[in-house]
Amino acid sequence: MYTLIRDFLWDDSKKNKNKKSLYHLIHSKGPISKSDVLKSFSVPQTTLTRMVAELESNGWIRSGGFGQPSGGRPPILYKVQKDSGFLIGIEIARVVQVLLLDIEFNILNRKMFSVTTEHTPEVTISIIIDMIKQLIQTHQLSANDIIGIGIGAVGPLDRKNGRMINPESFIAPGWDNVPIINELQKEFPVPIIINNGANTAALAEYQAQLFSSENLLYCISGYGIRCGFIHAGISLNSRQGDASSYGHIIVEPGGRLCSCGKRGCLNAYSSFGAMFEQIKREVPSLELTSSSQLVEALTQKVQIVEKVVLESAYYYGLAIANMMNLLHPDVVLLQGRLIEESGAYLNKVISIATDHAYSSRSQDIIIRKGQLGRDAVAVGAAVEVFQSFFSKE
Repeated sequence: MYTLIRDFLWDDSKKNKNKKSLYHLIHSKGPISKSDVLKSFSVPQTTLTRMVAELESNGWIRSGGFGQPSGGRPPILYKVQKDSGFLIGIEIARVVQVLLLDIEFNILNRKMFSVTTEHTPEVTISIIIDMIKQLIQTHQLSANDIIGIGIGAVGPLDRKNGRMINPESFIAPGWDNVPIINELQKEFPVPIIINNGANTAALAEYQAQLFSSENLLYCISGYGIRCGFIHAGISLNSRQGDASSYGHIIVEPGGRLCSCGKRGCLNAYSSFGAMFEQIKREVPSLELTSSSQLVEALTQKVQIVEKVVLESAYYYGLAIANMMNLLHPDVVLLQGRLIEESGAYLNKVISIATDHAYSSRSQDIIIRKGQLGRDAVAVGAAVEVFQSFFSKE
């Protein structure tokens, strides 16, 4: 049985600082040799050897094979012991997803459900708690094996106080100033963080791609438009955790009325709700109420649906071009059901964004689908809570 790694990671004492820094380095760079560790870790070699031995004896790191020799014995490479601790990553949006991950952010199992008019905060939180317990039980873990819980949610959020503040895309009542972290900590007394899902997804994609210094813009489209931006590895969070504000970029001054009360917002043209309304305006007998129905109509090549979807892609591409002009990303990653299931929609968004980007290097900016798909939000939430253990190094 491993010594509990969570006690080690939660310990912010000065005495524990160097050991945590070493563990963090091995986690991010492993498999890595002692000699390579010494290049970026300023301790005497004897101290490093002692610290490595301690981490290994506790079951937190292990040998990960041998490196290339440089005239003598091949060096031992070290990496983290991935099953020494576990993380929970949660996405709270129109689909709620709960993931169990090992300490290397590999997904071990998942639970999910779609939010309906019946899913008040009380009902939703109760289901999430039950799902976490089921995942722990299925994998024969104890509560002590969980080192943290991360939540990627629809904004706006009060991140400091762990609250969801009236998410505009939710259709059940009661989602106003919901203390979700407090409710979860009643059952799971571990560190829990919350951030907007677009920010956590951007972090997950950044981690997966192992970028070094690139600026990454991540955009999720669906019932609303949410975006996250990472600059040189650091997430640029909005103060209120409202990454949904990107959906209120003006793309048609004086245009369609938006749910926010203003006219011409991106949401009024490129959200699912806007598409449903436009299709009904043009063909009153054709009423779509879900993304599944929209995708099915596209599959059946219903002409008016194709027209409206491509029109929405045009406005979405314009908005992304505006974001590119302001933020200067190196990579733009797109996620959402239409991005995943309609090549015509994806290609239209990319072509419009590229054509309207004002930059001498706009043709060099990579615009593509995200690598992690819809798992990115929950995975990124787990990554963020794990990284929070090292923020005081």
